[in-house]
Amino acid sequence: MPDVVVVGAGICGSVVAGQLRRSHLSVMVVDAGPYLPPGQRVPEPDRRVWRYKTVGGSYDWTRVRAVGGRSHLWGGWCFRYDQPGLTRAGWPYGLDTLNTAYEAVERSLHVRRGLVDARYSNAAAELGLRVAPKHGACPSARLAWNAASTFAGRAARPYQVVLRIHVKARRAVSLLVADPLTGQQRELAARAVVLAASPIETARLLLTSDVDAARWGIGRTLTDHMVTSHVLLEPQPPPEPAGRGPFPGAVLFPNFVNTNAASRRSYPGGFSFEVTGPVPLTSLGLERLVPTGELDGWSATQVHGLGELFPHAGRYVDLDPLERDTLGRPVPRIHAAWTEEERTMADEMKRCAVTLADAMAIPGSRVIPFSDPLTAGAGHEASTCPMGRAPSFPCRPDGRLRACMNIWVADASVLPTSGDRHPSLTVLAHAHRVARAVIAAH
Repeated sequence: MPDVVVVGAGICGSVVAGQLRRSHLSVMVVDAGPYLPPGQRVPEPDRRVWRYKTVGGSYDWTRVRAVGGRSHLWGGWCFRYDQPGLTRAGWPYGLDTLNTAYEAVERSLHVRRGLVDARYSNAAAELGLRVAPKHGACPSARLAWNAASTFAGRAARPYQVVLRIHVKARRAVSLLVADPLTGQQRELAARAVVLAASPIETARLLLTSDVDAARWGIGRTLTDHMVTSHVLLEPQPPPEPAGRGPFPGAVLFPNFVNTNAASRRSYPGGFSFEVTGPVPLTSLGLERLVPTGELDGWSATQVHGLGELFPHAGRYVDLDPLERDTLGRPVPRIHAAWTEEERTMADEMKRCAVTLADAMAIPGSRVIPFSDPLTAGAGHEASTCPMGRAPSFPCRPDGRLRACMNIWVADASVLPTSGDRHPSLTVLAHAHRVARAVIAAH
């Protein structure tokens, strides 16, 4: 019997498993998907096995069912949250606690910083904004970090779907696991369990397990990022990447609303912009936007806004009482809704994206909207099993489930919100803290 079973071989599961192994604990990592050969395109999940429903609106649940998880799609953005953002979201601890975990994760992922092109610094000065070079997980100049390439990822057991956790006397004793290819099931004994399956999948697993999920409100809160995406088309060739740092043309314009009394808005969240470019139109699949003979004379810059949403009663995850997938699991239902304050933020995000693009544009440019912020589902879902110091929260600040003494939640399920910028580094910092807590418990 392993000391710890880690459910999910994505970024969180690999960080936790690697840390546990270095502390000489025996670890088994199970993942629902296959290994992907190098260079293979990430496949769409089998919709018979991975069904879900939406209620009250549309929701695009971004999923990768493969060892490595969403690190196959991740751009490697690694920015720390700041203290105003943590305070605004009601985190149970502050930046002084997170910084130690941030530093450890940045070392293990080989996080590097790029450079800020003059066009971005000039736009920031014109608009009175801050700008920062991209911080990215990148072990070498040509190799992006991927959870599948870690030791934990390579040792993961593929095609292992955890159906439920059996709990006795507030302790997990085993997991029921199915092979999605054959449907065969088996029991897997465990001394401790770490869930890193993603917030919606973690919620489904807990809702089908013996942890009194209704009492703890598991799944009753769901947040994600509100996303607006625009492309700036400019009638000039993109510059050569040489001399522009490890992430040429990639920067962050950090959040500039709800940071102080002067920037107060009617909505509680904030938003930042990730900007990347100029790049050839072919790299973004935008060839159709200019005549074929003019393709080499144009470049594109992506202006990608991430807005922070807070929990509210109309946005949550539960299980359909009737429908099952091919493994016999209840189908998760994602309830989507928008508040009037969030609609106000969406409008401001779109206006700011265009203003930012205009500040960078040369004569003859065009700004094209590609993603509307009121289209739900950004792939950064969080808060289905939030952590807090009060005993009413389902998870403790170290990720341990209050309903069960030997289950920890290492993914973004515990985050109060998805934050006002890319959350991956912060989710990994939490996973680092979970690993330390599991080690201390052993």
